[in-house]
Amino acid sequence: MQEPQSHHRAPQGAACADHPERPAAFTCPRCGNYVCLFCWHPVAERCDTCLKRDPAAAAPALPWETQQGSGIERFFRTLGGSFRPLHTAPAFARHGAKRAIRFFLLTAVPLAALAGIIPRTKTLMFGDFNVLVQGNPTSTEIALDVLGAMGMQLWASIVEFAALALPYVSLTRAYAPAERHHAAARVLLYRSWLSPFATLILNVAAWLLPASGGTEGFPRYMEPFAIANMLLHLLLLSSLRATVRLACGVGPLLSYVIVLISVVVWALVQLFWNLIPAF
Repeated sequence: MQEPQSHHRAPQGAACADHPERPAAFTCPRCGNYVCLFCWHPVAERCDTCLKRDPAAAAPALPWETQQGSGIERFFRTLGGSFRPLHTAPAFARHGAKRAIRFFLLTAVPLAALAGIIPRTKTLMFGDFNVLVQGNPTSTEIALDVLGAMGMQLWASIVEFAALALPYVSLTRAYAPAERHHAAARVLLYRSWLSPFATLILNVAAWLLPASGGTEGFPRYMEPFAIANMLLHLLLLSSLRATVRLACGVGPLLSYVIVLISVVVWALVQLFWNLIPAF
């Protein structure tokens, strides 16, 4: 069990303000109440009551939404925040959609389009770090084929994004306070780039690395990239759950349920989509 931070340690013999039958472990720096382990958020360093009252105060604004540094610096600092889902989640309680949409258009959309080039083009064959032209297409036909592949993948990504976003946002709105509803949409706009980026990593790895030459179903050299793909998706899900919990004030168990239902719907739509023949 985590030891209380010395600067927030509750005095000996103190009881939790919300659960008098439990010993207090921390003193909330915002309201001064003594709280037990169940009422304390170690990442935000707030009690549950204060976090629900003002989650945005528990984390600085996202770099993309500040004026500190150049646009490129703020862009990459915001990308880096994706790898700290618990620390950045309370910031999604802040209002503002324009910059979130702009970030989504700069990240998730182009990554989704690029992820379609290698697996979906018909005039080009990617493999063993080579690009082979199939048949005798003209430059215009190749360009149209590449654009078509990007468009098909972008459309597939839009469908998958909707399959995750609709249940996630709807369930969050059903259980979170009205003033926190926007947080669910904001985290999706800022963190959805993780999924197409994970897919792009697998596609590029399959192109750059040599063919295995064996009969196994999954080459061993692809395992690190498959793990990276899985970890990036786990980061996305962790961001969704942390936002429901820390930015929207939903309970711990219910926050897992919301994400689980959303993931099941997302996976079913992906499965159904993959069964549709490519057009």
